Amino acid sequence: MKKMLLLAAVAGVAFSSCVKNETANGIAASASKITFEPPAVGASTRAVAGEIASSTAYPATEKFKVWGWYHKGDYTTFGDAANGWTIYMAETDGTALEVINQDGTAGTWAPATDHFWPKNGKLTFAAYSPSDAAGTYTHTANGLQIEGFTVAEVGQQYDLLYSDRSYNRVSSTNQYTGPNTEVNIYTGVDIVFHHALSSILFKVGTEDDYTQANIAFKVKSITIKNIVNKGDFNETLTDVPTPITRTPTWTPSAVETDKTDYVAFNDENGFAVPADGTTFSEPAPAGGTANDLILLPQSFVEKDDAVVEIVYTMKTGASNEIEDTASFKLNTATEAEVWQCNKRYTYKIIFGGLEKITFAPVVEDWEDVEVPIEDSDLI
Repeated sequence: MKKMLLLAAVAGVAFSSCVKNETANGIAASASKITFEPPAVGASTRAVAGEIASSTAYPATEKFKVWGWYHKGDYTTFGDAANGWTIYMAETDGTALEVINQDGTAGTWAPATDHFWPKNGKLTFAAYSPSDAAGTYTHTANGLQIEGFTVAEVGQQYDLLYSDRSYNRVSSTNQYTGPNTEVNIYTGVDIVFHHALSSILFKVGTEDDYTQANIAFKVKSITIKNIVNKGDFNETLTDVPTPITRTPTWTPSAVETDKTDYVAFNDENGFAVPADGTTFSEPAPAGGTANDLILLPQSFVEKDDAVVEIVYTMKTGASNEIEDTASFKLNTATEAEVWQCNKRYTYKIIFGGLEKITFAPVVEDWEDVEVPIEDSDLI
């Protein structure tokens, strides 16, 4: 009667942001304040709820945290004592320092307390966003590590970002030359951000054109079930010798109770599926927006319990709506058996494969019945 197909398409996204420094550990400081320029850069043209769009500047209302390290000459290796390596910009306990937009406009991004450039030597920076992200954050020679991150509930999710190292900086000057430089409306040190999580979208459409047949589908809910929502992150960065390489990796929790369901769409009235066979739309409640998801990267290989469940209805011109439920195992989508950092997965739910109702009329032969009439029956 019906066929449900789910296809996954992958798109990568990157972001860029800027940071600024201060004085510490007895190093002589100049009069120049450390400021940051946090524009968002990358290939994405839209943002899901909680996501920082690549086509717009880093939001003035957002906050991020940064570390700054001093070294006498050009960067050699992380923590190189022979190069005068020391923490220069951080909290007193060594954790990253919060950076804010101080005037709420396209102005200065800096710590609440002014930090100044050293008169001699250079600084290297690394950052993450948002500043109040869940978990414990450290930065070592291997880059950023996060312990105990938990994905927030739907509607409260945020775009967890981690930055490239910004090496050998001596002033609050933007040097970024990548894509979308037009969104760099702030002034300061640029830091390129990457997405640490996976973006999950759903779109619905039909395999064939059903408009003339007067067939209508509605989606009532889309739920991803049994997704791990907790884990630890390791950037796994190598910068010596060049070129710089990284293999960002999540280790999802193995605790069974650290699995949960995420509702991407839910509306009792349903969302009308475009029936022309070519249009695919993202389901959204009337007057609202879809609950696009930003979830923990993880593997679904050999995990049959991770599924997408779709509740939908079908209606012909003469019938009432007929409700049904279909499920799809995430490990059967070869393009997305493993969710990766910095990737957006768009699942297309395709309604189709309907078989036409046809009839095969057969006329049975008459059954012959002989009726004898005798003389005595005659009137």
